[in-house]
Amino acid sequence: MDLFVSQFAAWAPGLESLGDWASWAEQAELPVSDAVPPVKSVPAMTRRRLTRWGRLALEVATSMQGALDAQTPVIFSSRHGDTRRTQKLLQDLAQGEPLSPTAFSLSVHNAALGLFTIIERITAPSLALAAGRDTLAHAWVEAQGWLAQGAPQVLLVHCDEPLAEFYQPDADEAEMPAALAVLLCAEPGPGRQKVALHRQPGGAEPRAVSMMAAFLAWWFGSEARLELRTERTTWAWERY
Repeated sequence: MDLFVSQFAAWAPGLESLGDWASWAEQAELPVSDAVPPVKSVPAMTRRRLTRWGRLALEVATSMQGALDAQTPVIFSSRHGDTRRTQKLLQDLAQGEPLSPTAFSLSVHNAALGLFTIIERITAPSLALAAGRDTLAHAWVEAQGWLAQGAPQVLLVHCDEPLAEFYQPDADEAEMPAALAVLLCAEPGPGRQKVALHRQPGGAEPRAVSMMAAFLAWWFGSEARLELRTERTTWAWERY
């Protein structure tokens, strides 16, 4: 199914402007900075409670202000979610310490999504999704389904960062601290980019970097097609 991208936003440490991203895409070296986004559109009390993962998600999501309405469905996707927060909660449990209700409520996979819909007063359906190394592609497929059912536009937000230190020995790909937001539409219009996602069964050896990192390097690069092979599926994005 062909979709149309009407708006796109991304944030990673040191990569904020279009020029930053275009220069990065030439080498695609993963940033390692601990910098966090400012999330100025989020109320200060909420902002103070967020880890970097939550800030990343809300930085790009709130950048879509003005293009959304209360009936715009929202998909938040993340392979791992907020592992730094969940690690701290598990450590507290192991040490017999009481859990912070606030920390627990913000550790769940749909926490950033819930905060965003409250801030933006969105009453349309929303979904938090995780699907392993193919998470971004499956979120895109989910958006296709909603558009096919009649939604005029869907906001897709994807956010991930390297695993917390405790989980690093189990990491199976190189990840970057970044988030992207893409507003997808079913119909063409001024300034909209036509994009298609194709998939075929059959995969290959796992790639070295995360799907989001590969996608961002492609999006801000010059190639028309991005093909990614995972264990069971071959995914291909094309823009026209």
